[in-house]
Amino acid sequence: MKFFLATLLSLCSLGTTAATQQAFLIQNSGWMEPFYVDPASQYKALVGAVIQHVGRPDDKIFVSTFNQTAGSNKSPGLLHEGSSVVTPAKYLDPVGIAKKNASGGLADTDFQEAVVHVIKNQFNAKPGIIWIFTNNKNSPNNDLQTTQRNKDFYRLVHLEPSITRTLAFPLRMPVKGKMYSANGMMVYALAYGTESSQYLSEMLESGHLSKIFTTPPARLKPIDQDAVRLIPKGVTNSGNATLALAKDERTLLVDIAASDVLPELKVKATIQNLFYPYVITSATTSATLIGEWGKSGVAIMPKSMSAIQPSDEREVTVSIPIPLAQVPSAWSPAAMSALGKQVEIPAVLEISLDNQKLAVADGFKKSLSDLFPGDPLSEMFVPPESVKSSSVRLPFVVRIQYPLLPLIVAILFALTVLGAALSLFFAISRPSRYDLTVDGNKRSLAVKAFGSTEVRTIDGTVVGTVKRGLGKPSVMKVADGHTVIFR
Repeated sequence: MKFFLATLLSLCSLGTTAATQQAFLIQNSGWMEPFYVDPASQYKALVGAVIQHVGRPDDKIFVSTFNQTAGSNKSPGLLHEGSSVVTPAKYLDPVGIAKKNASGGLADTDFQEAVVHVIKNQFNAKPGIIWIFTNNKNSPNNDLQTTQRNKDFYRLVHLEPSITRTLAFPLRMPVKGKMYSANGMMVYALAYGTESSQYLSEMLESGHLSKIFTTPPARLKPIDQDAVRLIPKGVTNSGNATLALAKDERTLLVDIAASDVLPELKVKATIQNLFYPYVITSATTSATLIGEWGKSGVAIMPKSMSAIQPSDEREVTVSIPIPLAQVPSAWSPAAMSALGKQVEIPAVLEISLDNQKLAVADGFKKSLSDLFPGDPLSEMFVPPESVKSSSVRLPFVVRIQYPLLPLIVAILFALTVLGAALSLFFAISRPSRYDLTVDGNKRSLAVKAFGSTEVRTIDGTVVGTVKRGLGKPSVMKVADGHTVIFR
């Protein structure tokens, strides 16, 4: 075990890539005999369906059998490398029970050997998802203490930091062979690396996995994230504000008119336990609203919760502060540019469960007991003692509806100013005609605003100069012996 952990930690330091890799490990050791010889077994069909369903055409796929290396028998044994487009039956149909030696002894099982091989030799220590199809009997070197060996595997799942997310799908599959029989099997999905954890999470949240697995997976890791979900039911302190979930069923959307914005919204909601297969036996609750402005406290009542079964809900009242300083004025450029539509203020609502205590649900215990009789699997699903708190971060968006009136007023004001400016421009650029007498003779003269012009006699002789501002022109210069007078 120490060698395994050290190997994984050293591999993590080699770096990661965004490319998606998926490896499928198919157990074919002696314990799996009934899954291969029972004519009614759906084992290979299930493996093939999972490969084709979760593998995308551009994913790099590795399909291998696994048992335990011994003598000439090597594990894992690569069946296929390339694309998921290839029909799995072509390489799955010939697979049978492996033998560990020439005398015909059936192969043993070593989970750690198989997982290390995939990460080191197939993934090259880069992110990927490892799928394991097994009867859940980990028996290296024919060790009959399968419970203890399974515990070693579960310690890996819970404590090894390079394994970032793990799901377990207990499946009913009654089979009977010549030597052994079984009621069910287990499918594990292990995400190696951060990018793979996100991809596995997206597959789960989108409902993609539920199309092939009819029961929800047991979450083995992480169990300190996305523990609960807040489901809004209504706003109690305002009839003009609405709170709802977006299509992604995570983002909380508040719709409110700019004139109705309140310092806080009191929301009636429920908290749902997403800790399958765990019961929240007790926990205290707290919440924070996080945005560009910083953090704001969020009150949740009641302050504690207890005995919440998986998927069950508890009614709560949540007081969510609205960041008034971030709400633009109706006369602000941000509101004007919205053109009478919505201005969005994004934030994140973080809900935390502290001092939490979890226990495996009785229904899940019974299910495991039925599928794997005599194997105390439920003890292995108990979360590590180090996990005392968990949290969920939900996108929170305030959408403020602004009226068109300020925009209309602003447009009318701008048009008025523009009209006045144009009027002034035309008034300045157009010459006005004025009556005057030159040396006693009546004349008229056109003068532009802020312009000047020469004054001439009837025979064309220049006798003076006049200049005009916005009003009536003034005589600026008159030649000796002549008179220029405006009437």
